[in-house]
Amino acid sequence: MSFKSPEPIILAVALFLLALGAGGLAYEFPPLSDIVGFHSMEPTGKPSRPLSADDLAARLVSWNSPALWNAPASKRQLFDSDAYLFYPSAYPSGDYIKKKDVNARSPSGVPLSWYEQYGLSFTDPGVDREDPDGDGFSNIVEFKNEQVGERLKASDCDGTKSTNPHDPKSHPDYLARLRLQKYESTPFHIMFKGIEEIGGVNEYQIYFADSPSEKQPPLKKTGDPVPGGYVVGPYVQNVVQIKNKNTGIVESVDQSTLELDRPDIGTKILVPYRGTLDSPESTADFVILMPADTDKVIKVSQGKILAIHYMPERHFILIEADDTGAKIRDVDSKQEYHILKLDPAEWDEVPVQAASPKP
Repeated sequence: MSFKSPEPIILAVALFLLALGAGGLAYEFPPLSDIVGFHSMEPTGKPSRPLSADDLAARLVSWNSPALWNAPASKRQLFDSDAYLFYPSAYPSGDYIKKKDVNARSPSGVPLSWYEQYGLSFTDPGVDREDPDGDGFSNIVEFKNEQVGERLKASDCDGTKSTNPHDPKSHPDYLARLRLQKYESTPFHIMFKGIEEIGGVNEYQIYFADSPSEKQPPLKKTGDPVPGGYVVGPYVQNVVQIKNKNTGIVESVDQSTLELDRPDIGTKILVPYRGTLDSPESTADFVILMPADTDKVIKVSQGKILAIHYMPERHFILIEADDTGAKIRDVDSKQEYHILKLDPAEWDEVPVQAASPKP
């Protein structure tokens, strides 16, 4: 007696069940056009109403469309999204992606909140150098509001001392924008060669080593002017006893001095008797970091008046200049200021072109 393999029987049964299920589904879900006459079975307590094709179509659309997830009233979302800013100018070496929050700053160091406070677009790559109120001060300069003799990074400022970039009457001090571009020093050698008493009054022989003989001044007494803007000051006699290291003999050494004053700049020098002193005469070139003055130079000699056309009521005297900057003094208030040496990069903060002030 032989047995047939069960696989064909199993396959036939499976096909029969599949056909039966498909028929049942077709019977359970008849076409939409065939079930319009059915009535709703909702337990409303009201008489049943016929279902329309539009009702069923609306329900099918609602079923097939995903529901939008609305944030709960408690604000306890599963995910919180953060805003990030991309700065192409800083790509790829700089910090070109920044999270936008209360601490966010632009690549130049200005807080984004400061831009927003004044309605400035921090996504504009040229916003720092723009001048909305046309007063000649760029946005970043108004943000930092540096004082005279002060050079700051925007990243070190918090905006609490900023001026208003939309108000032409609110801006930094013009003097804070003054810079020493360069200076030239011409030293001359002053020698105190001798002293003579004439009629009971001391007169002094002052010799300028860099001047020809015919231009040497005659004997001068205290109070007389001498070349270079100096006035002869007091003579202090000072003779000391010093032991000679070579011979061991105590000798009298004249260490007397003659004071030469520069009353215009308030400086004094002491020239040793029969000694020479180097006294430099400086000429300084100043520039002011304003858009209308990018190609203008203010040249001033030491002891002369420095005038800035933005401040016609104020005048300053150049006291001295060196590699770190210049010292000037207000003629009226006598207050002294240190003017910084120019950093060429500072021109990048000057507005490209001054706008017309807003009314």
